[in-house]
Amino acid sequence: MKHRLLIFFFHFVTICFSQEANPELLQLEENLNAASSNTEKIEALLALSEYELDHNFGKAEYILQEASLLVEENKSIGPIYTALTEVQLGVLKRRQGLYTEAIKHYLKALSYFEKEKDAANMADVYHNIGVLHRFQKDYKSSFQYLQKALDMHVKSGNKQGVGNALLMLGSNYSTIKKRDSSEYFYNKAKEMFVDINDQKSIEKVNNFLALLYIKIGKDSLALQLSKDNIARSKRNNEKLALVNSYLHISSMYQNQKKYRIAGKYVDSAIRLSEKEGLRQKLVSAYGRKSRLWYRLENYRSAYLSHRKYKKYADSLFNIENTKKIQELELKYEFERERQEITQKAAAETKQKWLYFMLFILTLACAILIGILIKRNFKTQTKIAEEKLALEKAQKQALNQQVKRNEEETKRLIADNSMRLEFKQELLDQLKTETANIQSLEEMKKTMNSLISKLQSQIKTESKFSSLQDKIQEVNKGFEKKLLERYPKLTKIDREICALMRLNLSIKEIATIRNSSIDAVKAARYRIRKKMNLSAGVELEHLIQSL
Repeated sequence: MKHRLLIFFFHFVTICFSQEANPELLQLEENLNAASSNTEKIEALLALSEYELDHNFGKAEYILQEASLLVEENKSIGPIYTALTEVQLGVLKRRQGLYTEAIKHYLKALSYFEKEKDAANMADVYHNIGVLHRFQKDYKSSFQYLQKALDMHVKSGNKQGVGNALLMLGSNYSTIKKRDSSEYFYNKAKEMFVDINDQKSIEKVNNFLALLYIKIGKDSLALQLSKDNIARSKRNNEKLALVNSYLHISSMYQNQKKYRIAGKYVDSAIRLSEKEGLRQKLVSAYGRKSRLWYRLENYRSAYLSHRKYKKYADSLFNIENTKKIQELELKYEFERERQEITQKAAAETKQKWLYFMLFILTLACAILIGILIKRNFKTQTKIAEEKLALEKAQKQALNQQVKRNEEETKRLIADNSMRLEFKQELLDQLKTETANIQSLEEMKKTMNSLISKLQSQIKTESKFSSLQDKIQEVNKGFEKKLLERYPKLTKIDREICALMRLNLSIKEIATIRNSSIDAVKAARYRIRKKMNLSAGVELEHLIQSL
């Protein structure tokens, strides 16, 4: 609650006592006041703190503390806001010269962004770490991080990010005295900002160019750019930019040996830096102040300024700080590698478990399929056996029926032969007895005897009449099959074939058809010819196989 009251107090003071209220600041404060949800409030606070990082460090710090508290109280909002707050806290601590604290905030944010594969925010953190290493004079690491940020911004098409990375690379080259490379990167950055019409960033590039022009002796260009930057920074209340402009113009007057004028601008930079807590800028300012006093042969003042320079420089650039930063970076890299190894091991374990489950599933399926195939084989075998047994039984029944029919037919044939003989005997007896009849009594006796024999013959013929039915029953479907295969056979030919299928002899067939044996033999020859049978094929065997 205390932090919130301080923030609202800052808002009140800014609105009531600013002679020219900045429209951008007014809009940001209005957005904060209008925020209805916690998410909207945090977003408004982060936007306001980003603005104040260029204007009022004290206010920015309180705003970020408020944002941190709000995020902590509302963890359901999501870790993204925690990470974004960590980035801005890192920027604040870096500009205050608290580099060890700054790197801690950056690495916390980077851990989240890498986990979420948030390339845009990862590039932003890489950029800030690169700037931190620049202030630590570790230019190798600075170049590496800035190049990472540049590559990611180029890939995502973020022109603002590309311009910022180019600007910091130009500053690095300027510091290591590669002036041509520095000017090239500054101009590339300026082109990028002109392309997106970012006037504020263009003025920032001009500030860096002014310092470069001082170093390469283009004093007139440097002076004009510096004065323009001072006017703009005062107008927009940009404290950090104003300090940089004071230092740049003091450097130019120092080169011109106008030491007292240079000293006035350095004093302005020192006052503002002390007020805002810009320790890194105090290092540059007191270092320059010491050199100016030395040029003016005021060695005591030079010594005192050098002591202050040493004090701030040691707090920023001591070996222990550098070690801590390196240790934190190494610890972060180690933790990230450990997490990657753990994730990889977990993924491999999961993959092995998946393969094992897949193997078990495949094995189970194979066993199930084997059981089903075996069961199906047994079922099919059983069905085939049952079908074979049924066919065998049907064949046996058919053979028995054929055998019975053959016996019945032979018996009927025998009866038929006896009937013919009986007819012949009856005819002969009739001739004999009718020739010797002399009286009526003998006639009656003879007639009774003939009637009795005729009744017996009727019974015999009744049995013979069933012969044709038996033949049709045995040869059911045979005549159709015979006609399909041998269409040239006549009805008489097919009847003879049907009798042959009953295993009847030529004599028996002749008796049934009431024809001669020679006629049956001639019919057999005619049938063989129509069937186009070779000499080695038996007609009876072929007929039996149909």
